[in-house]
Amino acid sequence: MAKKRPQKDERKASFTTWKLNLENTVSADPLADGACLQIVRAYLDFMGSPDARPYRSLIDLQVATSLSENTIINKRRKLEALKYFEADGKTGDGATRYKIINARENIVLDHQTISRETLLRLDAEKKEKTRLKRKISCSSPSNIEVQMSPSDFAGLNAFEPLKDCGDSPSDFEGNYVYNTVESYSSEEREELISPSSLSNSYSSTLSPDEANMPLPVPEDDHEANAMMDQICEGRSVHPSVRNRLMSMLKAGVLTPRMASNILGPRQEAAA
Repeated sequence: MAKKRPQKDERKASFTTWKLNLENTVSADPLADGACLQIVRAYLDFMGSPDARPYRSLIDLQVATSLSENTIINKRRKLEALKYFEADGKTGDGATRYKIINARENIVLDHQTISRETLLRLDAEKKEKTRLKRKISCSSPSNIEVQMSPSDFAGLNAFEPLKDCGDSPSDFEGNYVYNTVESYSSEEREELISPSSLSNSYSSTLSPDEANMPLPVPEDDHEANAMMDQICEGRSVHPSVRNRLMSMLKAGVLTPRMASNILGPRQEAAA
């Protein structure tokens, strides 16, 4: 008599994979946050399959997530707006049942791809600047003399160890791994944030306080192409990069600062 356990194990493994993929998507989604992920996990704990329609009361969610009632309500609405949660009936006590969907998986994967490529490019630029700075510092006689001069604190009984901090990061500098694309180049690439460099149809969203807010979703392909032309103006943009930016723009996740970081500085016009 054949055993049915392997099929059951396969279904369980498939559901586990589905849950992990959903959690990874929400975790990496630039429009979601940690509180959204906590709420998603609280619902997933009450699901036996992707087709389940779980429900959790506010009290249950407060206990499971340690979040306040207002936070839970706001974040659950956010998950509905992002299409992760889709209302599907109510219980006898009035609790809403939700169909949970990994609706933004492809959008988030595109975001991760572009972010990874951008961070790699910025990291290479930073290393190149560091090498150039070290080369200039080593070739300067005055700097060599300063480095070779004995320190007042040098010696076995010194209060502080002797160290050359010429190329070392500041003690208060954040770990580069946690420096986002936006924070790394905020002083180098502000030009795309200027309202004058973008079309009037959405220039009102580009105040300094909203530099990291997503651009408005275009109404049609014509407006989308016009917005992309303004964003890419003065730059040589590969079609694949433009297509990814277009996808992010239509999905409502592209911010002016993100676009500037991905595209790099504008090319100066020839004299």
